[in-house]
Amino acid sequence: MIPLVICCAGAAALSALLIRHMIRVGVMDVPGHRSSHTRPTPKGGGIGIVIAFLLVFPLSQLWTQGDLPGPSLLLPLIAVALLVLFSWLDDIHSYRASFKLGVQGLAALMALAGLSVQIFPVSTGALVALAVMGGIGFFWLVYVTNALNFIDGINGLAAGAMCLSALVVAVLFHLAGRSGLMDAALILACCLMAFLPFNFPRARIFMGDVGSQGAGLALSWLGLEAARVTVWPLIMPFLLFGILYDVGFTLVRRLLAGDPLAQAHRSHLYQLATRSGVSPVAVTLLSWCFVLWGGGVYLQPWPLWARAFLVLLPQIGWTFLVISRARASDLGKW
Repeated sequence: MIPLVICCAGAAALSALLIRHMIRVGVMDVPGHRSSHTRPTPKGGGIGIVIAFLLVFPLSQLWTQGDLPGPSLLLPLIAVALLVLFSWLDDIHSYRASFKLGVQGLAALMALAGLSVQIFPVSTGALVALAVMGGIGFFWLVYVTNALNFIDGINGLAAGAMCLSALVVAVLFHLAGRSGLMDAALILACCLMAFLPFNFPRARIFMGDVGSQGAGLALSWLGLEAARVTVWPLIMPFLLFGILYDVGFTLVRRLLAGDPLAQAHRSHLYQLATRSGVSPVAVTLLSWCFVLWGGGVYLQPWPLWARAFLVLLPQIGWTFLVISRARASDLGKW
């Protein structure tokens, strides 16, 4: 336990140190007409989150397990590193959306390869089921990575939601006796926790695509691992339901309106809420409550349909509230 505590503290300290360095470097995010912020602010704070995670987690395994992570853990880490590097280059060169999606897909395949190492060999009859699960896993990894990127538009929302989700699954990995995965979730949570004082309630730096996509891929991978090794297979979808709902609802609404899906916009529910006058701090805190509500509901011994209804209910109420405020406000086209 003491080595893990030291590793978690070290990860948080390293994350904070790198974030401070990125503030001094001062790669600025200059606000545009689709931005939620109004003054130039440093970006790239996610570098501190993901670099600390990628460095400290393998060292924690070497200290606590006596060996570096094997392929099942190493491949997802390499996938996160690939996505982080690409996201940083994208901030400089602004690649096409199709190219970004391709790299995300490659990273997702690498993470799935790590999962397959633990599943094979399998019987011939199980190959079809494995292919179906692989397709679902691929969609999950890409969708969640993008959802957490899209939702990272106001201070603390994405980082706090990911931190809370990682802490919950860390407890469940502990109960399942999966120490390596518990360490990964805890260290990721500590790295995200170290970022929050720099970003919430007022932002000295933004996480940027490096953090939202890198940490998002790591968290979505941990969600697949939770589905595989714990008795709570849907815990991550329930924890992130508010975020997944916001992104899904917005994509469907824009698709029906004929708006280009790859174009940047400010029409997510959380953005409409802040544009209509709701405090960004209140929106972020409410989003964190959605995470805790989803996790709490799912862990109850109730029928799945009842838990699904209860996690959906507040989202329906929030949707009607936000849309009514948006219609009453002069927001232009949304």
